Amino acid sequence: MKSTLVALSALLLAAPIATAQTPDDVQLSIAGYQLTANGAETHAGVTRGTYTLKVGEPTVGVFSMMGCGYFSVTVPPHPFKEDAIVGWRVEVTPLKIVKHVVTFRLRWVRSLDRSAALEPASEDLEVTLKPGESRPIDTVPVVQTGVKTFDGKPCTTKAASLRVSADFPDFDRRLVGAELWLVERLPNGKEQSQSQSIRGPFNRAIPFYFDSVIDGEKRLDIFGKLVADPLQGGIEVSLEAIRAVPNPGSESGYQSSRWFRSTVQMKANEVVDVALPPSDDKTAPFADRAFLIRIKPRQIR
Repeated sequence: MKSTLVALSALLLAAPIATAQTPDDVQLSIAGYQLTANGAETHAGVTRGTYTLKVGEPTVGVFSMMGCGYFSVTVPPHPFKEDAIVGWRVEVTPLKIVKHVVTFRLRWVRSLDRSAALEPASEDLEVTLKPGESRPIDTVPVVQTGVKTFDGKPCTTKAASLRVSADFPDFDRRLVGAELWLVERLPNGKEQSQSQSIRGPFNRAIPFYFDSVIDGEKRLDIFGKLVADPLQGGIEVSLEAIRAVPNPGSESGYQSSRWFRSTVQMKANEVVDVALPPSDDKTAPFADRAFLIRIKPRQIR
């Protein structure tokens, strides 16, 4: 079965259909971070995750920060580390999950502080995060004087912090594949196309790039990304595509581009055509030519 959709341009979206969410599609995590004096903020290697989200069920982490911005985490009733300089108790409680967007209660308190320079701090608030988004919780300075790293080098960590984030599981084994065709419908009713196969995890953006469409000195690039979301009895496919005209005589950049997004619910191995609207500029290259992206998804595992 093949059906046809027209992609929406700019910031318009196809109207979503309400679907039930599986609770393990998105997770919350609280993690420690280190900021060096002359470098980037890096993950400190300590995380307390919620795993399967259950509305109304709190997840608590007891975080200790020691020495050169090192972290440890445990759960109640275990206490802070004996050599902790700063300690936090952090609690997150999911309140609702809609289309992977999580609203939760965040309660935290810096309940241990052996630095006279810091004031006690806490928060109790409602937070909403989309997958890939995060929110800082608290940041404290690290005293470098006389402090060494584990391997005996001078400490260069300037600050330590906690951050809460929402994202999909890193080790989700589910895999989705899709056959994609870039199809041009010719005035005589025939089609010419090029195809490619892509695969990747569910809920993650999978990029695609078609070969340039060339007519003499005119070129058109069509590329984008596809996100597949598993549904009961099917797959929701979100397609973002860009139709771009390259800068003449240059290997980088575009002189014009148009962005499209469309979302459709499909069954595995169903074929759907997403028509790409033409350029608003009727004098632009290929403005008079009609293109569509044909999609056939399937769950690999």
